[in-house]
Amino acid sequence: MIAVLAATAVGLLSAFLPFTPAEPYLMAAVATTGTPPVALGVAAAAGQTTGKLLIFLGTRGAIRSPWLRRRLTRHTPGTPRPPGRWGTMLAGPKAAGARLVEVMERPRQATGMLLVSAVTGFPPLLATSVYLGRTPLRPVAFAATCLLGRTIRFVAIALMPRLAGY
Repeated sequence: MIAVLAATAVGLLSAFLPFTPAEPYLMAAVATTGTPPVALGVAAAAGQTTGKLLIFLGTRGAIRSPWLRRRLTRHTPGTPRPPGRWGTMLAGPKAAGARLVEVMERPRQATGMLLVSAVTGFPPLLATSVYLGRTPLRPVAFAATCLLGRTIRFVAIALMPRLAGY
């Protein structure tokens, strides 16, 4: 029971601090305790989903705050420099980053991208959570998709020590 609570806490902490990943904890907990890997994986996923939902909602609230809106709409003096050869190539309409942003603007596609991010870690789930906070994606859909993806990832990782014979 303590290992499951610790997995939830590690998941929550790792949602905010990417340099404290939950994956090594899960593998060590499975290898050193008798706790079922699925329970540890689900607990870590629940903790991390809670943290990512707070980030998602915080971003949404921050974008709607009058203080931030005033800062973002300020006119900055001077004209921007031209992007140069590489900047023009990377910023073109065919750039992968531009396509990814376009996909994430639509709620259905954003849900699929969130699931991919939650399972694979690419694009990073922290960045995806912040970005999706400014889209029309509903918080319930965000939480459910994030929980599903993180559960798949963390249960698979938690099962690895058992599959390796530890």
